[in-house]
Amino acid sequence: MSILVAGFALGLSLIIAIGPQNAYIIKMGIKRNHIGAIVLACALSDVILILAGTVGVGYLVDRHPMVLTVLKYAGVIYLAYFTYLCFRDAFKPQGDTLVIEHTEPSDAPSTSPNSSSAVQTLVRTAPAATWVKPVLGAMALTWLNPAAYVDTLVMLGGIANQYGEQGRWVFAAGSICASFCWFPLVGFGSQRFAHVLARPNVWRGINFAIGCVMTGLTLKLLLH
Repeated sequence: MSILVAGFALGLSLIIAIGPQNAYIIKMGIKRNHIGAIVLACALSDVILILAGTVGVGYLVDRHPMVLTVLKYAGVIYLAYFTYLCFRDAFKPQGDTLVIEHTEPSDAPSTSPNSSSAVQTLVRTAPAATWVKPVLGAMALTWLNPAAYVDTLVMLGGIANQYGEQGRWVFAAGSICASFCWFPLVGFGSQRFAHVLARPNVWRGINFAIGCVMTGLTLKLLLH
């Protein structure tokens, strides 16, 4: 049990910080854009990386730094594009995919959507026709991030293998549990509170904050 908890704690510590993956999930959750498929894709990606690290694939990555170099520049390009999208939405009066509606209290007479008597803001979204494009965006931010390979394949895999032939799989199971707890929490949590988070001022603020974080991560990745 202690090994399982140790794996859970390390796995959670690696994914809990705001990064490209979490930022994307939050943004798609607010947009209510196929968040279930995105969460599942991110969690399964973590499963693949964690299991690969546990069987020792991290050794190969560590021995072939050129692979990480290629991923680094591909990741920089995609992160820069995602940063641009965040700032674009931050400085728009209303995001392209968000339709803000105002509804009246049930006992109030009907008035225009812009009436000052409106007391609640609801959000309708226009998600992509299929889950493919949103999931591909999540995959790009996951698999084009060299930090994911260093953290999961090399570091987590190295620590897992310190627990021996049987213990390493228990440790890996703990890390996998962390992923399946965290991603649904972030994704469905942001979707659940979309009616608050997607209000124009809050939405712009979130996009600006994510854009700033992504700018820092892009520069860090480029200069590392």
